Order: sequence, then C-alpha cells, then structure tokens
Amino acid sequence: MSIMSNAYMKMFPMEAEKKMPSGKRNSALEVPEFNKAWNLYRDTSLDIMKRYEYMAQCVDFTDKDTEAIKESKDIIAANLKAILDHIYYEKLINDPWLSRWFRDENGKIAKEYVDIRRARQQRFLLKVLECKWDEEFWNFVRWVGAVHVPIFGFEDLYIPVRLNLALWGYIHQYLFNLFARELKNDPEKLRRITTAWTKLFWIIIDIYHIDYFGIWM
Repeated sequence: MSIMSNAYMKMFPMEAEKKMPSGKRNSALEVPEFNKAWNLYRDTSLDIMKRYEYMAQCVDFTDKDTEAIKESKDIIAANLKAILDHIYYEKLINDPWLSRWFRDENGKIAKEYVDIRRARQQRFLLKVLECKWDEEFWNFVRWVGAVHVPIFGFEDLYIPVRLNLALWGYIHQYLFNLFARELKNDPEKLRRITTAWTKLFWIIIDIYHIDYFGIWM
C-alpha cells in the first residue's frame, strides 16, 4: 500500500472496515466531520437559499460582486437589443449543434419560436440585473431550468445539458467581449465586472440544473 494510502487509512480507518449490508446505520455519520458534511449536503439540497449561500461562499461571491454587476447595468442596457439579436438571430440559428433547439419537425428554423426564446432570455437577463438574490429569484432560475426537463416541462422543450452549457458559455464570452470593448480604458472596472459575472454564471448554472440531476446533486 502506498504512503498516501496508508495515511488515508489512518485518517479514515472506517474505510478499511468490512462494509455492512444496506439498511444498517452508516458508521461514517458518527464521525463529526462526515456528519457535518452530510448535514450541509442535505440542507443545501433541500433549501435553495442555503444552496445559493454555500455556492456563493465557494466562489467568494460577495456584496462587492453585486455592486460590480450593478456597475455593468448601463453597458448591458445600452446594448441589450444588439446582444440578444446577435445571440439568437446570428449565432444560435446558424450553429449546427445549438440550432437544433430552434428547428421544427421538418428541420427548418422556426422563427416565431426564436422570437419567443429571445424575449424570454431578455426577461431573464433583466431579472439578473435587478441584483435581488432572494428566494424568489433563485426559485425563478430553478424553474427556468426545470421547464426544460421532460419530467417537469414538455418533451418538445427538453434541452440537453450540453446545449445549455454551450448557450451559457456563448453568452458569457459575448458579454465579456462587450465589456472589454466598452471598458478598454478602465482595466480595474473591467476586472471587477468580469470577475463578478463569472462567479454569478457559476452559481446560476448550478441552480438552473438542479432538476436535471435530481436532489442527490
């Protein structure tokens, strides 16, 4: 057994013990550190605000980041139409992977549906810019994700996780390119805003996908 393995077994001797059949008490939960971790996992799975607070702590999302996002409002507001038009009418409908989201049963781009999705994305961004990170907001984020899961929404609204991540990734880099252009003469403000948005994107993506993976996530 390696030095690392020996050290691990000394730290967590219960791992070397014979495992009991299911239904028996998990002795690991008698270890204070493990019990604390289990309670944290349980609480952040059941309470959306505790989940947000834990994620915010992990990525160090603080009031300073909220203020930085508020600083970006004018930039986004002034460019909101251009942002959404580019993402939906130029990028997404021309991407061989992402455009699957917007095609009808004949494989043609359903423009009316693109218009609907664009309008809903605008609503989502505007709610983000309100900077009210309360239970209502995070439940809204979760709901937006849940409606794209067949068990909660409609089969024709199902969007695979990869499509979601690709879309969020594209919006992320498009916003950053916009901030870079608008704030090229203010690198410190650019750093604050892009850092804050990166943290927020990580938290939103986690909450958004809760119902994709189930409560065990």
